[in-house]
Amino acid sequence: MQIFDLLRRAALTHPDNLAVIHEDNRITYRSLAEAAAALAEFLQQKGLKRGDRVAILFENSVEYVVGFFAVFKAGGVAVPLDTSLTAKSLAAIINDCQPEILMFQSRFRRSYVEIVKSCPSLKLVIADKDLSSIGGDVALEVLGDVLGNSTAVPEADNPGEVRFDRNDEKPHELAAIFYTSGSTGTSKGVMLSHLNLISNTFGTVEYLKLASDESVIVILPFYYIYGNSLLLTHVAVGGTLVIDNRFLYPEVVLDTMEKERVSGLSGVPSNFMILLNKSTFANRKLEGLRYFTQAGGSMAPEVIRRLMEAFPTKEIYIMYGQTEASPRVTYLPPERLKEKVSSIGVPVPGVIVDVLNEKGEDVAVGEVGEIVVSGDCVMMGYWNQPEEQDEVLREGRLYTGDLAKRDEEGLIYIVGRKKEIIKTGGNRVSAKEVEECLLENEKIAEAAVYGVDDPILGEAVKAAVVIREGCQADPKELQTFCKRRMADHKVPKFIEFFESLPKYQSGKVNKPYLKERG
Repeated sequence: MQIFDLLRRAALTHPDNLAVIHEDNRITYRSLAEAAAALAEFLQQKGLKRGDRVAILFENSVEYVVGFFAVFKAGGVAVPLDTSLTAKSLAAIINDCQPEILMFQSRFRRSYVEIVKSCPSLKLVIADKDLSSIGGDVALEVLGDVLGNSTAVPEADNPGEVRFDRNDEKPHELAAIFYTSGSTGTSKGVMLSHLNLISNTFGTVEYLKLASDESVIVILPFYYIYGNSLLLTHVAVGGTLVIDNRFLYPEVVLDTMEKERVSGLSGVPSNFMILLNKSTFANRKLEGLRYFTQAGGSMAPEVIRRLMEAFPTKEIYIMYGQTEASPRVTYLPPERLKEKVSSIGVPVPGVIVDVLNEKGEDVAVGEVGEIVVSGDCVMMGYWNQPEEQDEVLREGRLYTGDLAKRDEEGLIYIVGRKKEIIKTGGNRVSAKEVEECLLENEKIAEAAVYGVDDPILGEAVKAAVVIREGCQADPKELQTFCKRRMADHKVPKFIEFFESLPKYQSGKVNKPYLKERG
């Protein structure tokens, strides 16, 4: 099977279920499958061949979902693009993956000419509005016209059993390329097959116990692998995606959650910090909500405890993953959260996780090693970057660069990233440990820790900190706070205050930018 089969099956088993809700737009699975089939037919008529890339520059929307599944139906490879990037950065990615077709949202019209002129591989742009007045030599079509003129319909066969035939080559074909900046800031195209994405989707559905009568509020962009996971898991069960792109106004998002009675909320640590610190989140009943999921970086135990206190009856899933793992690797069962609040839990069904030392041997209980992932979720590789690929892929296993240890029950605890270990004065300091210490201070809303050049120490520990509204603090006070809780060499030598930390659109803190500032 391939990814479009998830939508095909949902349209056959739950045709009248709402697939996507976005403001006033609502579309059922039957209508979504019909629209995706119509667009796929058009893509093939325009010469799209199996394996050709189709780039998608759309915000989360019904149109994005239609385009995403249409690419798979047509046999193409989807390349979701980060909508927060500059025209120059977008053009660089498009030139790297050489797509034949670009699906383009008109709100990014300022980038249109630069992208089109600098990307000779492009033969067609499909936009939500007529952009012919802007110029450019590439053929242009309007999405609404394409869908309105089509007579294509999805297959009307029996949904049958959803399973993989490992003798079939199709699941192993390249499905999508997700570009990720990673810890170095350099964009890498992560190649994921249909097998990668669907196997991880099934594993996630299993441990989250997702069902067709459930819905999730989508505040994470679909071009981000965590957001993409929400899309695939809910389509897989015939559930509903409630899109709200207005997280800058958290009260609006909370109102949407209450209005639509969503059963799930998924976010990265900064999402939960903002909700807890700058909204009425903790005072809302959210009666329809069953669970929270958190991934996209470690969330400090203090923040997890505040979430537990605010919502003692809700299930909280702490998860760990990487784009290169499609993305889910581990999860902590909610019933273990109180006693294992710092743990990332156990492997996702279908995923194998080892913690290895530098010799490739399993480490003992309590010892630190690197997380190494195996299974159908492990990426095919990096697009056009064989050297980087060889660094992390060895004999089909993914070397994540994340350092961790296991307890006596086998549960895993992240210690830090290899690249986020600060070497200061001969000592090794985990940025994660210092961040968690700072967040124990009731005056601190957010904290990011990183190393900066130092003529004496080699590297010095620096913290970027956001103070909670109505509070005041100075560097010396916070340094004293840390000294009472950790060794002197771990205490930040420098502390800089911010009104808000710089973030990617996914919500992750942009540490490369902070390091460049010094």
